Amino acid sequence: MVHRILKFAIFGFIAIAACSCVKNDLPYPYIESVIEEIGVYDMKGEPVIDAASNTVSITVGELADVSKLQITKLKVSEDAEIIPDKDACASFEQFPNKSFASLDELPANANTVVDFTKTVRFVLKTYQEHVWNIKVTQEIDRVVEVEKQVGSALIDPQSKIAIIYVEKETSLDDIHINKLQLEGESAEARPDPTTVTDFTRPRTFEFYRNDVLVSTWIVDVQPSVVLSTPVSANAWATKVSLYGEMKSGATPSVEYKKTTDSEWSVLPAENIEVAQTSFTAELEGLENGTEYQWRILVDGEYSETVAFTTEKIIEIPNLNFDTWSQSGKNWFANGDNADSYWATGNTGVTSTLAGGKDPITTRSSDAVNGYAAEMHTITGITLVGTASGNLFIGSYKTNMSNPSASVTFGREYDGARPTKLKGFYKYKSMPITAGTKPGNLQNDECHIYMRLWDASGKEIAYGEFVGTETVTEYTPFEFNLEYNDNVTKPAKITIVATSSHYGGEFEGVKVVGQVGEGSTLWVDEFELSYE
Repeated sequence: MVHRILKFAIFGFIAIAACSCVKNDLPYPYIESVIEEIGVYDMKGEPVIDAASNTVSITVGELADVSKLQITKLKVSEDAEIIPDKDACASFEQFPNKSFASLDELPANANTVVDFTKTVRFVLKTYQEHVWNIKVTQEIDRVVEVEKQVGSALIDPQSKIAIIYVEKETSLDDIHINKLQLEGESAEARPDPTTVTDFTRPRTFEFYRNDVLVSTWIVDVQPSVVLSTPVSANAWATKVSLYGEMKSGATPSVEYKKTTDSEWSVLPAENIEVAQTSFTAELEGLENGTEYQWRILVDGEYSETVAFTTEKIIEIPNLNFDTWSQSGKNWFANGDNADSYWATGNTGVTSTLAGGKDPITTRSSDAVNGYAAEMHTITGITLVGTASGNLFIGSYKTNMSNPSASVTFGREYDGARPTKLKGFYKYKSMPITAGTKPGNLQNDECHIYMRLWDASGKEIAYGEFVGTETVTEYTPFEFNLEYNDNVTKPAKITIVATSSHYGGEFEGVKVVGQVGEGSTLWVDEFELSYE
């Protein structure tokens, strides 16, 4: 991020004898400070850095000690001072207060070890203080395999207790453990679990990594009174992923029905994928917003019956863009003369402070059906320089001191998870006339995208379409939503369309994204698909 530099020009003279102090009423500039990159020992994958919520989520492997975890890289906004949580640091005084790309950049006495057993607070300080929270989650692949096992073992990493269920007729003094990896594959269990067979009482195992004691676990074996158990159902609008457990080596049968029906249906065997003591099953063709029941049949014995409800499809208002209202110059893609669901930047560009320009998003009778939305890019806007036509689910309120914060994307949403967005568009792409980012464009691009967040503000799904050339007739487009979390339900949704792909890139108060004056995007007849 390029930060704004406050420059003072003082004219005239200061009579020191006449005045002992000068009061400075000029406000400090607002400089946003973000964590740009971070690395820790034994990190798995890339960290999830969410600038909207000022959070970082990191996953580490079994070799890491989260109570003494070394940060190997921490890059923040230029000029920001790093202030970690004093209580979490191994040495607060020796923790670097500026960005570092590697430990090699730091002096020999630097100490970047932090206790991440709880979420740790970091403050990035410029003229303002920006609080960030970093959470570390440790992934350990804990594996338990026992002959005549029923379902998965109950493993509690906090209390270090593992309970293993076996078939009810199994003798507890003749238990045969094939695998006992309670601290991951790299840790050695002592004594050797394959030599311990008497579990008429709980047994204790110590786990070592490189001959260093990692933890001590209590392992208990108990007879199971059931042969199978329905565990979870991840229901979408018209499909569900079922997960169940059963005795080792069994072939489960899955039955399902609507709660209101009396007859059960049997899921085809090819839809069931069996592991040693568990299975997953995929069921499609369901009705949205409907309660179903399912059960498992193993060796002629039924499990308990468990219910799940498919997600309900909720209509997104005005996806066909036929509903519009107008107040003065401003057009609204809602029926109430307000940015009540769909929003635009119209009220910003038409204001006298921006130069009283014409709206950048309007209703158009040039449509596939009824009306369409027409967006165009303009220049010569006071303060920000350029404005791209836009239409989005969210809200807009002009913020003169921080124009990039004028837009708030998203509205509350508790409907079914969509899997695809399709619609029609046409586009007039103009040569680039303003902006520097990304720097390689010759002609403008349009952009249509969709995003879903969970209740904590974390993005769980995203999809986009980028148009790079002029299209003179309405043309279909579509894109799939890619989910990074296939379980969590959405809590907020946005759909965004803009006549200039990079028209929302700001540095300070200026738009720096490359745009082409006169670029125009038309969109119509949006439709969501569900599974």
